[in-house]
Amino acid sequence: MLFNIPKSLTKLAQMFDTELYVVGGFIRNQLLGIKNDDIDICSSLTLNEVEKIVKGSGFEFKIKSKFLGTATIGIGNEKYEYTTFRKEFYPNNGKHSPERVEFISSIEEDAKRRDFTCNALYYDIKNDKMIDFFNGKKDIEKRILRAVYDCDEVFCHDGVRILRLFRFQSELNFKIDKATLESAYKYKENLRDVSGERLVYEITRILHSPSKYKGLSKSKAYMSALNHFNKGGFWHIFGIDCQKLKYRMVKKVSHKSQGLLIDIVDTVNPISVSYYLNLILSNSFGLSKKMVENYINILSGYYEALNRQQNKPYFFKYFNNFPQIYLLLIHKSKYLANKYQFFYRYIISHRLIMSVSDLKINGNDIKKNYPTVKANRYKPILESLLSDVFDGKINNEKEELISAVESKLKYL
Repeated sequence: MLFNIPKSLTKLAQMFDTELYVVGGFIRNQLLGIKNDDIDICSSLTLNEVEKIVKGSGFEFKIKSKFLGTATIGIGNEKYEYTTFRKEFYPNNGKHSPERVEFISSIEEDAKRRDFTCNALYYDIKNDKMIDFFNGKKDIEKRILRAVYDCDEVFCHDGVRILRLFRFQSELNFKIDKATLESAYKYKENLRDVSGERLVYEITRILHSPSKYKGLSKSKAYMSALNHFNKGGFWHIFGIDCQKLKYRMVKKVSHKSQGLLIDIVDTVNPISVSYYLNLILSNSFGLSKKMVENYINILSGYYEALNRQQNKPYFFKYFNNFPQIYLLLIHKSKYLANKYQFFYRYIISHRLIMSVSDLKINGNDIKKNYPTVKANRYKPILESLLSDVFDGKINNEKEELISAVESKLKYL
């Protein structure tokens, strides 16, 4: 056989009364000598026709999208993504989702809706032959990313394909065909229609592309994509207040997303780091509130360390995230990184408490013993007690803390 495919897939193909094809990344990666367990299959049969074929055969069939004609076919631990041949029709308003889909019998028409020649290779399982309408095999041999028959048709409706172009470039260590690259730049405004979730997904995969296919991608392969983001002026479209970023930390740190955010902040130089991070992470990238807070705490800790924040207030805010902050700080200032790390280790070795939640009393204790104190004063009182315990002025014992509350009422 031309390609090494699972026996269950050969069995499935024999059940079809027409040709069943493997398409896309699995074929590309086999030609590159890369192991790939994700297998996409397709044929001219509709979902209803396929469901009747596999019924009672031991294969599980689950529809993913009736509109797009997609389903999952599985047996045991093996699962295949099935798609009926289709032709897509897009609206004129710039949206990247097709407004209408026509299911077809022509494999060549189906190939025209693919993105790049290296992903438009079909393998006829029954007849053990490869079908290549756009010289994809030759482009794979030459390590070239090239749009299928019409560059503009590939990018004019879908900004995600622009991101995929640079992701594949990074992961596969391919060069981009000149006409394909020019067309991607031409339709960059379509990136505005990409959801924050998909944007984060693609950029994250680009940043970690060197680990996708070991031995194929270069150690800093993601820089090719990031440089294209600069040349194409993509960052402004992503909601970042600049045309080009100065890439420094992203090339140094292991956590590439944090490094890229530092480069964004250093390039934009906002008045408030936390406000700006909240703005772009929530609005442009659509991250969850919890993830946004985590990023803000780590990066705020990084910048406050550079501003030489005093040890006690610094660790009250950043103690839990300091191990991650240290991994960033060490690449900017070894002196400050080691200085804060020394105090961090001191806190651990002396078992100092760093959070109000570690105190032996809470707001309910204040309410019970000082009923006239308003609830909005509980937090500053507890924070002041925490400071005193940290400094060794009082012990972290319930009765002693309750007694100490009275002295705080004069000032808080």
